[in-house]
Amino acid sequence: MPRMVHPNALDGLPPLYHSYSLFGVENPHINDHYAKNQQSKQPILLAYIQYAIAKCKARIANEVSFAELFCADGFYAMAALHLGATSSLGIDNGRDVHSRRMTDIAQRLGLNVEFAKMDAHDVAVLPPVDIVANVGGLYHVADPETVLDASYAYARRFLIVQTVVSLGNQSPDYFEAPAPGWTWGSRYSRQSWERTLAAKGWRIVDQHFNRLEGNGRREDAGSCYALIAKGR
Repeated sequence: MPRMVHPNALDGLPPLYHSYSLFGVENPHINDHYAKNQQSKQPILLAYIQYAIAKCKARIANEVSFAELFCADGFYAMAALHLGATSSLGIDNGRDVHSRRMTDIAQRLGLNVEFAKMDAHDVAVLPPVDIVANVGGLYHVADPETVLDASYAYARRFLIVQTVVSLGNQSPDYFEAPAPGWTWGSRYSRQSWERTLAAKGWRIVDQHFNRLEGNGRREDAGSCYALIAKGR
């Protein structure tokens, strides 16, 4: 478990992608858009992470490894340690400023999180971990199903998935790349995403859907979640 940290441990850093109030720390968000989306996503994702960690522990001494893909500032990689994982890795291609803050934030919070600068497509070169969280980037890539399959293969026990879906289309066949109004990424509807996931034949422990209240466009406002178990 992490050590106690001072509420002002992140002072001096610029506004961050996530709020770190989970750790008892105060910090400003980059903007209200990110803050509202975190409030939408965090309760579901933290619950899934806690469930997966608990199910990996037959005994207190059992080690539980965790990795977060598209980690940005590594919030969920850090949260996993806070919730009982024994090792954690944040993976990001490092193309934006958010991931550059991760190591500094983790050190200030007293959390030993590793960081790998790499593309999520390439995780096959890494040894599997117990829990994989792919919760911030499937909608950023043109081939999300390829990355989804790679994420599943990388996970030994559980895969946690979140992706943005369009509220402007309800077709079970809808898929668009690049995403509408973007020059990159992709978009499913809720119906086509859930159909794609069901076709995998994976053991889905739980699914959830809500609205990302920080996103104004209907094409960016839906959010789908899944907790997937591997093996028995």
